[in-house]
Amino acid sequence: MRVLMLLSNAFRPDARVYKEARTLLKAGFEVSIIAWDREQRYPEKEDIDRIKIIRTGPKAEGKKYFIMDVRKFWKNAEKIAENMGFDVIHAHDFDTLPAGAKIKKKSGAKLVFDTHEIYSDMIRIDVPSFVAKLVQRAEDHYLRDVDRVIVVNGYQKRFYTKRVGNRITVIMNAQDPVPVSEEEIRKIRTKLGIEGYLSLIYIGALEEKRFVKEFANFADTVEGVKIIIGGYGNCESYIEDVSKRKRNLLYLGYVPPDMAISYMMAADILVAMYKEVQLGRVVTKFFDGVSAGKPLIVADNGELTAELVKRYKMGVIVKYDINSFMEAVEKLKKNPEKIREMGDNAAKLRKIYSWKTMETRLIRTYRKLTSP
Repeated sequence: MRVLMLLSNAFRPDARVYKEARTLLKAGFEVSIIAWDREQRYPEKEDIDRIKIIRTGPKAEGKKYFIMDVRKFWKNAEKIAENMGFDVIHAHDFDTLPAGAKIKKKSGAKLVFDTHEIYSDMIRIDVPSFVAKLVQRAEDHYLRDVDRVIVVNGYQKRFYTKRVGNRITVIMNAQDPVPVSEEEIRKIRTKLGIEGYLSLIYIGALEEKRFVKEFANFADTVEGVKIIIGGYGNCESYIEDVSKRKRNLLYLGYVPPDMAISYMMAADILVAMYKEVQLGRVVTKFFDGVSAGKPLIVADNGELTAELVKRYKMGVIVKYDINSFMEAVEKLKKNPEKIREMGDNAAKLRKIYSWKTMETRLIRTYRKLTSP
């Protein structure tokens, strides 16, 4: 069976999409991805671990022109899909769903909608409420064409059950522990130059409202603390520039998914500060913390992430501002035993939040979807 995924980023690769694609490949499916290269920086065609990537434009002109740009991407994706064979279309997030629905009508393939977040909730902080309502109305329209919805948590499941009934599978952004030896961890710590320091790390999307600029500028503020940042996104050049001026800021650039957890295991604390609020969301950094066995510093923004961190005593919850963040770091620096205890609490959750469980769910969903 052949799967065509639609993705509105350049797949460098996208961690969740990569894990799902690899899972389907292991189960015997062929996987291709049509990805939107908004910067027009990456190879038009590429194979990554047997995943066939086809990247297309247009080059994004900025937020003001997003609607015009995304429509061009849909048209490009539809044209590319005409010359491909596939049995299932797997549309990641709402900004690929309209293209997925149109490709389904032309091809007769099944359509999976993988909603990484509730899109109308995500944009609510940036747009007037009536725009968010219009977006949700549009999504509800396209949901009529969807054969299966994949969500990331129970809150989303309840939200979409009202719209599509029981045609839902929950695939959390879980991670399995990475088998890294103590010797390898020591080598990474030496390479990063973090021995003798309290090390804080963020690896992920370098976007506004994720505290990445504040986190970078925090470097050199508290003596004996090193800041490690890895990833890519709109704030990439900003972080790189700051790293040239800050003695205790290390910018890793793009980090391959198979290396991210190893870096996190080498550091002391993971940072997961999000300003935007999506009720019921559990951010990927929570699962990273579980896999790496490391505590988190998270923003108290009313999301489920903070609630779980508090419930499992696996981190510190602070306000989304630099002063609260600094106060928490200073307290943790004086209490290494507390850091170890919170990390141990995170590691205890590995059996509950396992990617192996998610793999079983995903494969079972696809088997049912493609069975005669």
